[in-house]
Amino acid sequence: MTVLYAVAAVLLIGALILVHETGHYVVGRIFGVGVKVFSIGFGPRLFGVKVGQTDFRVSAIPFGGYVRWVGADPFADGGADDDDWIDAKGSFVHKPAWQRLLVVLAGPATNLVLPVVVFTALMFAGEPQPIADVGRVEREGAAWNAGLRAGDRLVEVDGQPVLTWVDVIDSFIADEADPVEIVVERDGARLPLTLASADVDLPLTPWDYGFDNDAPDTTLVVDDPASPAARAGLRTGDKLTAIDGAPVRSFFELERALARANQVRIEASRGAEALDLTVVAESGWASSPALVDDDTYRRFGLASATLSVASFAEGSAAEKAGVRVGDRLLRVAGRDVYAWTDVVRAVAESAEGEGEAQEARPVELIVRRDGTVATIVATPDVQEVTDDLGRYRIRPMLGIGGGGAWIAAPEVPREYPLPQAFVRGANETYLLGSFVVKQVGLLVTGGASVQKSLGGPPEIFRQAMAAAERGVFDYARLMGQLSISLGVLNLLPVPVLDGGQIVMYAAELVRGRPLPVRLRERLQQVGVVMLLTLLLFVLVFDIHRWITES
Repeated sequence: MTVLYAVAAVLLIGALILVHETGHYVVGRIFGVGVKVFSIGFGPRLFGVKVGQTDFRVSAIPFGGYVRWVGADPFADGGADDDDWIDAKGSFVHKPAWQRLLVVLAGPATNLVLPVVVFTALMFAGEPQPIADVGRVEREGAAWNAGLRAGDRLVEVDGQPVLTWVDVIDSFIADEADPVEIVVERDGARLPLTLASADVDLPLTPWDYGFDNDAPDTTLVVDDPASPAARAGLRTGDKLTAIDGAPVRSFFELERALARANQVRIEASRGAEALDLTVVAESGWASSPALVDDDTYRRFGLASATLSVASFAEGSAAEKAGVRVGDRLLRVAGRDVYAWTDVVRAVAESAEGEGEAQEARPVELIVRRDGTVATIVATPDVQEVTDDLGRYRIRPMLGIGGGGAWIAAPEVPREYPLPQAFVRGANETYLLGSFVVKQVGLLVTGGASVQKSLGGPPEIFRQAMAAAERGVFDYARLMGQLSISLGVLNLLPVPVLDGGQIVMYAAELVRGRPLPVRLRERLQQVGVVMLLTLLLFVLVFDIHRWITES
């Protein structure tokens, strides 16, 4: 199957190149420009067919492609090895500047049109989307105070039926009022609830009311050897898979199943080892109860591993202060810990000052370790950190990571009528394109990390293989996303890219004559050096990423 996924990755990259070069080719032919070579890839010709004067070929190096025009401008596409450019008939260089500009623009423009088609097709066919289940609810937030609980399923938002989480987000964003009236399903009954969030700017999202779709998985923390779970043989890090033979997917499903039982058969995994245990509920066993201990903990001694410390950053403040892997966080800086977001917010509130002058106050951590509650004082380190998008922030950090994982709700197909699918596809293309433009701006200004934001051909190939393995919808979505990136990046005003040629032809239109040959030559040389340098750095980043992730 790996070979099949690799072939699918090559086809995806080839399709993007084909679309880009076809844009150039079609517009060029509309203006009567002759084409000598249409190549997918660079370097030596592997195979192809000659139609008329055009050699349609596949070349050895698959990451790129080109259209070589009759009478190609040596400063537009890397040079020509003949003298046919002096003949005005079908010659690219003799076409008006505005036509040459449109020919060059057509490549990236086609890449920006492709995602509209791809996303529209996905929406029309019924792209899988997470069902509208509530995963987590922020304690004492607007949703919690209204009565919303984890495991509820939203069926209506302000009178509009919803099926998937995308429907929920759309309904909240489209809503022009606060509060929001919702209807949820719980244990077979429908409950109307009113969510009110004061002093929040519109439009609102579910998280503005304190809830979202992600749920903690069934990875466990067992922090007291006296608990029924520990005595039965369960340990921190075990992942529960079934209760009394019924599969359990999230920790909230686990809680609901345990609420109805006093003795349960638990199936779990510990690495590659399968566990089959019986756990009997018991009251009064805990020697160090805490406010955050819920009924599942008080009866069985089980809590979500997302509330425990699973890892440390090297030399972290928490590790130096005495926090240990496996500690369950009960309270941080006076905030009770019901979810990892409580830890993040409590540490963030320790900040004093702004920017690089920021400092952090010591924070008190109350943890449970092997049944004993301990108080630890740690002073967060103020660090410059980057998020998954490569953007920088300065904030206090304890340097700890939580256990377990967060999972989305099960997916269901969501079909849209063709007109609505087209609108959604166009809007998604616009939003992704805007994001890429913003990210490029951050890279230029130093506000984002090049290492985290850019990937070279090997990384693109790796992502394409992974998407092919996940299925046709992920594969098609990645094609659309990469096509947007390719279109936007090709519009950058770098001489060897389409954007650089567009600037030159625009300057020619304004001046009434081409830029001086010597200037174009120098710009081309600078552009080549810039591009090769960037490719070299990105290749090094790709190799480093593979090493650190392997």
